[in-house]
Amino acid sequence: MKKYILLILISVSFSAQTAINRDSEISNYVSLVNSDSLKSNVEKLVSFGTRQTLSSTSDKKRGIGAARNWVLNQFKNYAKNSDGRMSVELQNEDLQPDGKRINQVTNLGNPTAILKGTNPNDTRIFIISEHLDSRVTDIFNFKSDAPGANDDASGVAAVLECARILSKSNFPSTVIFVAVSGEEQGLLGSKMLAERAVKEKWNVLQC
Repeated sequence: MKKYILLILISVSFSAQTAINRDSEISNYVSLVNSDSLKSNVEKLVSFGTRQTLSSTSDKKRGIGAARNWVLNQFKNYAKNSDGRMSVELQNEDLQPDGKRINQVTNLGNPTAILKGTNPNDTRIFIISEHLDSRVTDIFNFKSDAPGANDDASGVAAVLECARILSKSNFPSTVIFVAVSGEEQGLLGSKMLAERAVKEKWNVLQC
């Protein structure tokens, strides 16, 4: 036990001695993270009852459609801070029943905000994403409540908070914020996003 305690103390001491150089810009962004904003985003996403991929896309108060429209509106509000560099869109396509996890024609949609970099010669793209959808145990049950506060409203809340803060930034490279759908049905929204990245030859950086 003493050996492990000693190793921990050495590690902490070493970290304390070496972690002295901090990027002031990044530190500033971190300081702008607002816990009330994060909490509010989670509570709003939970309020849609369910965000199941097969749920309604036309109901204004309940289901995946209402949730993704709210995310889109949040992105649009943040875009006002970007001096015209942030564009907002819904990447979507109609899915046909596949006999597996899709049993009806379903409109799959990824709310997306693209913050263009300030350097036109910088082709790098960073993607910040989490999944918007939620579900209960039955993969086809889109009527029961599936609030999904931690799976994954909390993740989408973090994406929104990043978009809010970084909308005012001046990064040389492009940052894309996405709340992908269809994760619970088999990573369908992520697949749609990846196919777009390949088609448009995005230079996506891995972090």
